[in-house]
Order: sequence, then C-alpha cells, then structure tokens
Amino acid sequence: MKVALVTSSMPLAPWENGITRAFSEAGLAAEVVAWEARHPRSAIGARYALVWLPSSALFEVERDLKVVFNLGAGVDRLLANAVVPERLPIVRLVDAGMAVRMAEYVCFAIARATRGLERFGPGGLRDWNASRPRGKPPTVGVLGAGAIGGKIAEAAAMFGYPVRLWSRTPRTCAGMESFAGLEHLDVFLAGSNFLVNALPLTRDTENLLDRARLSRLPEGAHLINVGRGATIVDADLLALLDNGHLGGATLDVFRAEPLPDDDPYWSHPNVIVTPHLSGPTPIAPAAMQIAEAIVQLERGVPVSSLPGYVDRARGY
Repeated sequence: MKVALVTSSMPLAPWENGITRAFSEAGLAAEVVAWEARHPRSAIGARYALVWLPSSALFEVERDLKVVFNLGAGVDRLLANAVVPERLPIVRLVDAGMAVRMAEYVCFAIARATRGLERFGPGGLRDWNASRPRGKPPTVGVLGAGAIGGKIAEAAAMFGYPVRLWSRTPRTCAGMESFAGLEHLDVFLAGSNFLVNALPLTRDTENLLDRARLSRLPEGAHLINVGRGATIVDADLLALLDNGHLGGATLDVFRAEPLPDDDPYWSHPNVIVTPHLSGPTPIAPAAMQIAEAIVQLERGVPVSSLPGYVDRARGY
C-alpha cells in the first residue's frame, strides 16, 4: 500500500519521519511517498493522501485514492481551494494535542489582562504595592464546544473563572452555563467578559462576530480569537476598540496570513497579535491518529464513522 504525503508550506522531513514511525508502530505495511518531491509527478497508485494545502495535480494524477487526510484540524482552506474531488471523503485531525496548548494560550491571555501583567517587565512598574485583582473573577464565554473549545472551557473553569459555552447544537457541560443556536447567541454574549472564539470557519460562522454582535458584549470586554480570522468583521472590531466599548483583543488568527505589515492590528494599543501559534500540531500524536484511522479503514470500518470525518455541507 502506498500513501502520498503532501506538506506544502510545512516542513516535509518531520512529517515524513513521524508518519513512517507511526505506521510501523501501528503495524501498517505502507510506503510513505513524498509526492511533491517527485519529478515528474507521475501516479504512484496511492490509496490514501495525507495533505496540507495540496495542488489539484495530486488528484488529477492519483486516481486510486480512497480517503484524504488533512494534516490539521481546520479544513476551511482545503475546502475553499476546491481541489479535492467530491467523491473523495476527507478526514481531519481531532485534537492530536492541540487543544491543551490552545487552552494554555487562552488562559495566559486572560491572566495577562486580569492581572495586569503588561505593567511589568523592562521599563515597567517597580511598585510592590501594585493593584491586585479583587472580588469575583470575570466570566469567560467560549464560542464552540468541540474538542478545542471544550478543553479551553475546562481549563478556564479550573482556574476559577465562571464559564459559559455556546455551540451550534445543545451541549451539556457540568458546572457551566450552556447556550445553543443563534437565537441564544446575544444572551450568551451579554454575559461574557472574555469572549474566546474557537469556532471553525463555515458558511454559518463567516462574519458571525460583526458590530451588532460584538456590541452585545459588556463594556470593557476582551476578545480572544484562536478560531478563524474570517469569523470576525475586522473593521467592526477595530471600531469598538477605538470607541472604548471593548477593552482589548488577543488575536492569533487572521483573514490574511501572514498578517500584512500595514494591517492596523499591528499598531493598535489594545491589540496583541501572535502569528497563529496558539495550537501547533504535535506531529507524533497526529501521525498516530492518522495511522490508527487507516488501520480502521483497512478493517472495513466506514470512513463516515471516524471521529474526524468532514461533513462538507457543514464545513468541518
């Protein structure tokens, strides 16, 4: 069995080595072929393709593919590029270790704002009597209750923050307020002092957080975006930061990446920009997740029953 590997902008060697090792540990007799490195790019008869932003050439040449595995949790760019034929099912990664790292990122961003950590450091305060947070901690609202959003909510709750969750469909999480559907989004937002966006990009979530919805947040609220950049209307967010309704934003994802040098987010005094580093994919567990999924497929398990099976209509 041959497996085509296409990493595009990601380093090839770590993925090639990690996947080869995972296949061996899972007992898979498979040859991993770095497809982009071959010249000419003739068919290898691959049964599976492991990809990150592949070109259409892969699918034009490899006609025996059964399943396409995305080397990441988000598939919005893969679907938007429309290079994967409709007949081919897509399977994405489901928290191969990204969620706990994203939860760490979010909790640090919350702590930075609530503790006023930006006041200290080189050239900062040297006041041993600097103000400390007192009273009830602010409420953290998490948009998205999947593997990533759920882990973020759990982490925030562990640190004593009141947590509320919003999802497309009803979810029940012990000790947390749960909201579901667009009809309950405004009420959810109105009680969220920190809004954490962990939503995927779909037709339903694109531009979801516009001026009207962001204005529902309490005055002085802080937005943390680790989901997708296009879920937020940038001009509306900037306007609400400028007029003081929102107190700040920590942004890790953007419509255009890398973020252009002249983007106003870079210079805004109440915005922290990070270069999409909140949830790097750990290669070893990701490779093992793919290997175990292929083992299941080779045993005859339907691809639609795999945890990462992508519903194209929903967009994730």
